[in-house]
Amino acid sequence: MERIQQDDLNEDFESSLSALRNYWSLLTPLIFSDHPKRPGDEDPLPPYNMIRNVMDMNARYGGLNAAFLEEGKSVWVMNVVPIKARNTLPVIFDQGFAGVLHDWCEPFPTYPLTYDMLHANGLLSYLISEQCSITNLLLEMDRILRPEGWVVLSDEARSIEKARSIATQIRWEARVIDLGNGSNQRILVCQKPFVRK
Repeated sequence: MERIQQDDLNEDFESSLSALRNYWSLLTPLIFSDHPKRPGDEDPLPPYNMIRNVMDMNARYGGLNAAFLEEGKSVWVMNVVPIKARNTLPVIFDQGFAGVLHDWCEPFPTYPLTYDMLHANGLLSYLISEQCSITNLLLEMDRILRPEGWVVLSDEARSIEKARSIATQIRWEARVIDLGNGSNQRILVCQKPFVRK
């Protein structure tokens, strides 16, 4: 295995910490709008109190897992490294995190309705380059995601738009966020409904 530099780990952690903070700022208003405050009611719980089991589908060095810990969020994260990507599992394990190699062209071996949040950065573009079915991936995500669970995908605009189209077909609520920084990156935030509409 190639030698992992401390700079790579720090960069993965810092970008994941920034992304995690952005995700909460995106998810919190969505949850508040679904559960409006009434006079005398306490504020609704922010999303990280509703999220317990997270899967980082393209974990790299486990930066998202480390960011959750840094932010004091009590969640369990399954770090998944795509099988044809650089094997960074030893680095993930060295940090005391759970992880696994997986081929996302295939179903993930877990029970249905296991995860509250699925996250992937760059996975869609990677799978398209591997000629894997994005439709099959999103159907698999739907299988393992709990009702009212969240999906946060960050990728190139074209890949995000393709995923958004599929997400609406499986009746997820889907919003594309343009980061407004002049890049081609977009974030797709989806929520699986409790009951199919």
